Amino acid sequence: MKKYIFLGLTIIIFNFTLTLYAQEMSSLQEIPKGYVFYQYQYAYLDISLIYPEDWINYSSQERGVLIDTPDSKGSIMILGTPLFGEEYTLEKLWAENMENLKLAGATFQESVPDTLSGYPAIKALYTIKIGEDIHQYICYSSIIGDLFYTFSFHAPVNDFEKYREEVLTIVRSVSIKNRE
Repeated sequence: MKKYIFLGLTIIIFNFTLTLYAQEMSSLQEIPKGYVFYQYQYAYLDISLIYPEDWINYSSQERGVLIDTPDSKGSIMILGTPLFGEEYTLEKLWAENMENLKLAGATFQESVPDTLSGYPAIKALYTIKIGEDIHQYICYSSIIGDLFYTFSFHAPVNDFEKYREEVLTIVRSVSIKNRE
């Protein structure tokens, strides 16, 4: 009798493992042509996404996720900042960030609720002067677990629209695993 119970549990575990593997493989097969899959794991961060294969990935343990457009005019950055157990709301953290950006000269076009990796987020569009150029930003901010995540893309205003659809594809692909 014990053999049959053990055999039954082994079959169940084996089938469960195959199902998980098949789901992982099917999600990898959904990568659009011309895009590559990237997973960033370091300390408390576990982020995966897809990005165009001709973009330049400068991600590292020191910098986090940093990916440039082929002409190096635009950049994606994803950061996860620990909250150190402090009780913050997304709205409060975003309001503080918005105030700091306004002090730096940012002009906001939009700040609306959205999602990042399936979690509530705030999406913002704004411009800010960097050197002699005015850059357009799209930014998603979210609290996931005990981390405040920021996904941002910026490019000079004249180049921003050229990358917008690719950036939105990347944002929709971002998967952040909560490592608590």
